[in-house]
Amino acid sequence: MRTATIGNHRIGEGHPPFFVAELGICHGGKVDVALQLTEEAVKAGAHCIKTETFQRQAIVLDPSITTNHLIGGERITEPLIEHMEKYELTFDEHHRIKKKCDDLNIPFMATAHDFEAVDFLVDIGAAAVKISSPDIIHFPLLRYVASKEIPIVMDTGGAFQYEVEIAVKTLRENGATNLIVNHNPAGHPAAADQHDLRIIPRLREILELPIGIADHYAGYEMLYAAAALGANLLEKPISEDRFVPEPERSWSITMTDLAEVLLTVSRIHQALGRAERVLSKQAQQYRNANRMACAAARDLPAGADISLANITFGRPRNGIGVEYWDLIEGKKLRRAKLRREYIQWEDLDG
Repeated sequence: MRTATIGNHRIGEGHPPFFVAELGICHGGKVDVALQLTEEAVKAGAHCIKTETFQRQAIVLDPSITTNHLIGGERITEPLIEHMEKYELTFDEHHRIKKKCDDLNIPFMATAHDFEAVDFLVDIGAAAVKISSPDIIHFPLLRYVASKEIPIVMDTGGAFQYEVEIAVKTLRENGATNLIVNHNPAGHPAAADQHDLRIIPRLREILELPIGIADHYAGYEMLYAAAALGANLLEKPISEDRFVPEPERSWSITMTDLAEVLLTVSRIHQALGRAERVLSKQAQQYRNANRMACAAARDLPAGADISLANITFGRPRNGIGVEYWDLIEGKKLRRAKLRREYIQWEDLDG
């Protein structure tokens, strides 16, 4: 599997999961809140800060189009342009967040929906550009961002597998060499039965790329499950309070929880270990202390048969290991053995 680089971080097999703290719209359209969240996320151990560079006047052509959100079980519908207006940050404000990331020595990346946003992110030195799932078939945008030779993270969303593969092919053919693909389950928030997390290792096998997840689940379980399946990148919104009734808050990580969540992710990654059975020193000590050995079931004279009638098994492993039973059954004792005395190789005749 190929690896990718964002900032000074290597992402892929053999490297810890790369956590992207998504500011998204959890700042409520207030740059000061976004800057505070950035500082807190870095203190908690996030590896990267991400924003959304949407500019409503550039990408919403029909002001009558609506968007809807599920908040507290209630479906809320509102004009898209009004929704964006509440949460939009200017390019200058995104640049302020990027400068804060520079001060904190952490990579900054953002989603770009148009050519202008790509140029802006390249100009300010963003560490990567994110392609949202609806734009996976925006081939002019894919070709344009690939030509910039900047790391790219692309969401899959509602794309069919062939669309994912075509998008990756398009990016590669146009110069993208630093590429990560995110599985991102349907729904905002996404229901557990919509996750299909087994696709993460399958995508890694098919695409030969680092595979991550854009987590929209109202809780932390799917993040942990994805980490356990070997996801190389984990992206999830962060907020001061995930129970505020706003879109994206409901599937965010509360700042008070972030450090513990990242610690759990780290432990899960450590637990994955290697896909081969190599025993640590501790495992070998446990093995030797707890495996059974052969001993006399009662006082046995010289010449007694090695049989289940004469031999018992117990710990510690101070005699012939039980796994050698098939080799020693039927042999005779060369010398007498007391009850519960371990049988040694030199005790056997022939």
